[in-house]
Amino acid sequence: MLKILKKLDDIFEFCAGWIMTVTGIATCTLIVVSGFMRYFLKMDFYGYEELTLFAAFWLYFMGSAIAGKKDTHINANMISMFCKNETVIKVCEIIKIVVSLAMCIVATKWCFDYVMWSAQMGSKSNVFKLPNIIAQIPMFISFFMWTLYVIRDLVKSVLGIKNKETKEEVEA
Repeated sequence: MLKILKKLDDIFEFCAGWIMTVTGIATCTLIVVSGFMRYFLKMDFYGYEELTLFAAFWLYFMGSAIAGKKDTHINANMISMFCKNETVIKVCEIIKIVVSLAMCIVATKWCFDYVMWSAQMGSKSNVFKLPNIIAQIPMFISFFMWTLYVIRDLVKSVLGIKNKETKEEVEA
């Protein structure tokens, strides 16, 4: 079962990497083309902000999910500065992860409801009449993946308190 989850996670990371590459290039290209048209051709690229926003949402939220996977997101962990007791540090870490898990579950539910509501409403963008759900799906994917990664982190932390060797096996 763990091998299947690992394979699915690797596929997600591969796809997210490509999405970030394509949307990063698209975002930069749209901004450069718009600037070129505005300053050199004296033309306005009407609606480029809309396209940039759609690409940037995918870029940002896929990057967020990968940061959750690799645990490279911004973190304000100061417990180790004030306390040297490893058990206290690990317990505080578990409390932090449990709170994070609760927040992720709520955010995932809200995003799912938002995407479903948007799909039912059939809302479209102003200029190109693209379905707004295109920019909302990455939010749901990101929070869903964050929830899975926080569960992973919780399991690792709990096992880390119980047995250091078991924690190393989970990390591998």
